Amino acid sequence: MPDVKEVYEMVTQQTGPQRGALERQFKRRDHKNRNRKIGAIVVAAAIGLAAVVLILTARPGDEGSVPGGSPTISIAPDPKAAEVTTGFVEAFGEFDGERANTYLSENPILQMDAYTPELMPVFTSLLEGMGYQQLVTDPCRVTATAASGTDVRCPFEWHAIRSGEIGLGPYPGHWNFTVSDGEISQAALSWQLKDFSPQMWEPFRDWVRTNHPKDFDVMYVDDGGNFRLTEESARLWEQNTEAYVRAVQHGNA
Repeated sequence: MPDVKEVYEMVTQQTGPQRGALERQFKRRDHKNRNRKIGAIVVAAAIGLAAVVLILTARPGDEGSVPGGSPTISIAPDPKAAEVTTGFVEAFGEFDGERANTYLSENPILQMDAYTPELMPVFTSLLEGMGYQQLVTDPCRVTATAASGTDVRCPFEWHAIRSGEIGLGPYPGHWNFTVSDGEISQAALSWQLKDFSPQMWEPFRDWVRTNHPKDFDVMYVDDGGNFRLTEESARLWEQNTEAYVRAVQHGNA
């Protein structure tokens, strides 16, 4: 293709040169080139803006969405979570094992000495015999929700082996529950034993071993590592803790 100068020479040879004709040809060419460049910039800017909008609208977490465009699932806490856990804690503190069981699901996971509902009445009976006290310090509160259920924590303080009668304790503790469909599917009892063990458990255990050796194996398992969960054990725990308090108060323990 002939350039602008060649075309100019061909035309001027036929018609004769006109003033400024060559300059006007170059200006027209430059004007067209600038238009092409501006058009290209506008198109590029439009493409870039569309890409930014697409990225922003696809960001996770906006308008309840997650990567891939799937909506997030909000799980509401079980509406009966606080009610049933509070009821269980109250029944346990009143040593009513049968009533405590009414708040449990059919096959609950129990992380305590009463690891089945059948053992709950014996467990609460033994605790009552040893002078156990459960002192609720704060209401039960929901701590988390998941597909498996609603988690609830219930803090309390406690006495055992009649510690309150000899001026020791109380000691910290808490319940952790999972509630599903209005029933407790998991229950875990936590006693903090850091101070209780050297102040109460060990001295009483040693006192029983020395003063009532025949009762020792009926009351304890694992050479004094834990209490034996039977009705006879509960009777002896009541009898011997009362005697221990009298011995401590008279300086004989």
